[in-house]
Amino acid sequence: MERGVRRGLTVSVFGALLVVGVACGGARPRAAVSVDNGVSSTTGASTARPAAAGQAGKVKAKGAAKPAPSSVAAVSPTTGRLVARLPGAAVPPGVNVLVVPAVPAGGAAPVAPPTAPPPSPTISPATGPPQTVTTVKPYNPSDGIDLSGTPGVTPAQQAAAEALVRGTLRYLPRFADQSVAYAAGYRTIGDAITGDEHWVNWAYANDSDILDPQHPESLVYNTRGPRPVLEAAMFMLPPGSRFTDIPPLFQSPLTQFHVHGNICFAQTQDPLQKVFAGFTGPDGCSPGTTLAGNVPMIHVWIVANPCGPFAALSGVAAGQVPPGQSPNCDTLHAGVL
Repeated sequence: MERGVRRGLTVSVFGALLVVGVACGGARPRAAVSVDNGVSSTTGASTARPAAAGQAGKVKAKGAAKPAPSSVAAVSPTTGRLVARLPGAAVPPGVNVLVVPAVPAGGAAPVAPPTAPPPSPTISPATGPPQTVTTVKPYNPSDGIDLSGTPGVTPAQQAAAEALVRGTLRYLPRFADQSVAYAAGYRTIGDAITGDEHWVNWAYANDSDILDPQHPESLVYNTRGPRPVLEAAMFMLPPGSRFTDIPPLFQSPLTQFHVHGNICFAQTQDPLQKVFAGFTGPDGCSPGTTLAGNVPMIHVWIVANPCGPFAALSGVAAGQVPPGQSPNCDTLHAGVL
């Protein structure tokens, strides 16, 4: 009998434990699992994450491409526009004609080389109470053109400056080969000795189409190495223009124009070429030469420049900035191109 009682107790205890285990061992909810496609999955249900929609801006290109001048002479590369007669052409009585041989690409002219650009200023740690500082995205065109952070520049002026840089980066590289530039009507002005050789298309320089990345008035090549390297475009306003004629969108501290009010040019035997012929004297340019750089102009660099994407050259090639201003060195947007 005692054995039967023990067996009954054992069965009762085992049954009680089995009931408790069933009561406490119900199904557990499954945790949500996040996956890379933006959908969270749970038992029997899924929730989709909305995707952010991107916006893309467009820069409207200027009209149809200008045809290259039809009178391109098969002469050595230089800068150019027709201003004097070719040898052998009829000359009216009383008119003096200066015949200057065409200057080949890389030809030297008596211009002093520019000095090195000024070093970036050293910024000391701020002292005193904290001040509000504008956060500026580092300038890196491969990550988008961002020229924010310059005081006194409106959003519209910033957008216009960014569009000009963007267009220049896009269209200028086709002139990396100087033979292509020559075929398009560009000619050197003979200033390769400075290290920054300018090729000018004088037909573009004398039309009314301005700040057009597809048809820059001038190309700038770095001639310090074994071969010329395209480094910038130079946009020029039409003859007779003044600083006040600069479009309002480009009259800002970000885009500083300059002029060359003391450089004289001589026409060569190539009707598309003028070359540097010296500086003005007390009576202006010497006979047979003309003043041709006295219009507002601005560089747009496609290589890194320690003074930013719109920096002028330095030294004698720097030119003159608007009255009351000093040459701008935009270290904020020097960046890496």
